[in-house]
Amino acid sequence: MDTRSVEATRDKGRVTGEAERIRLINGDCLEILRAMPDNSIDSAVIDPPYGLGKVPDPRVLLRQWLDGEEYAAKGGGFMGQSWDAFVPGPRLWSELARVLKPGAHAVIFAGQRTADVMGIALRLGGFEIRDLGAWQYWSGFPKSLNVGDGRGTALKPCLEPWILARVPFAGTVADNVKRWGTGAINVDACRYGYGDPAWPGPQEGDGGWGGGGSRLHDGGLSRFGGLARPTGGRWPANVYACPKPSTAEREAGCEGLKQRSAGELTGGRAEGSAGLDNPRAGAGRTSSGRGNVHPTVKPIQLIRWLQRLVTPRDGVTLDTHCGSGTSLIAAHLEGLRAIGCELSPEYCTIARARLAHWTRQGVLDLW
Repeated sequence: MDTRSVEATRDKGRVTGEAERIRLINGDCLEILRAMPDNSIDSAVIDPPYGLGKVPDPRVLLRQWLDGEEYAAKGGGFMGQSWDAFVPGPRLWSELARVLKPGAHAVIFAGQRTADVMGIALRLGGFEIRDLGAWQYWSGFPKSLNVGDGRGTALKPCLEPWILARVPFAGTVADNVKRWGTGAINVDACRYGYGDPAWPGPQEGDGGWGGGGSRLHDGGLSRFGGLARPTGGRWPANVYACPKPSTAEREAGCEGLKQRSAGELTGGRAEGSAGLDNPRAGAGRTSSGRGNVHPTVKPIQLIRWLQRLVTPRDGVTLDTHCGSGTSLIAAHLEGLRAIGCELSPEYCTIARARLAHWTRQGVLDLW
């Protein structure tokens, strides 16, 4: 897509970018999508609100969605925020499916408790669900009520789901890929290198390769001993393990922004108390405060891998909820074109600052 096709959205908010390849639009994502042409975007990697508020009666919800209505959520979700009261409904995903090319993939993050309703919203919006994946990490903290006798009410959270969805093909797979350049995932570009911790399974010396007996080979189950390793690394799977972003990664470029204290960031709780996106006591939080105040920042490395997985070379990837700009940074580092929408002016300021920092670093490790 020629990025000039989003000129109609310029009056909806400030647009910034690196050599006009990366565009940030401050405005309502549904309105921005409605101003965009059909079949103009190659992929989407989106971290939308997880909707961690009160889940409605599913019969009421489905009735409203099937009637083309939006569910009017009340209250708040994550940290009591009203924007997280419920997941985006089919109306948004229908517009996203329209602007994506036939066969284009979308990666949509979701909450553990609300991935089911997010999937229904995507289906009603016209998407096919292709897979369910997970970002795996180890720093989650269980929010469990101790009811005695070694019993509680919650598991330790160590993953966040993502849904791999796809716009229906126009014709056959081959015809779709030839005409639109979409419909396939980039397997070789996303293989796990041997020893890469992003692959959480067995590594060298753990029984994953060689030796006798059955082995899970990348191409299927082989019952021959002494398997040769596939060249280029392991086949990409529906799990990617990497830690939450460090303070240095989150704050790079935000040094000149207004710094918020730990108390402000945690809603008045004492510094060192659990909360926000990294609930370990005091993790990444100091008395000097923070310039990047977005509460749910994803790792750049993770978003790069997902964008690389679903985006054709030099394609345009879209993020309807780009927050503090991680998806735009990732697209820059991958050599992709990107459009990001964000409603909050404050988060747009943070995204611009972060993007300015990373674009000065140069384009690295292009695939």
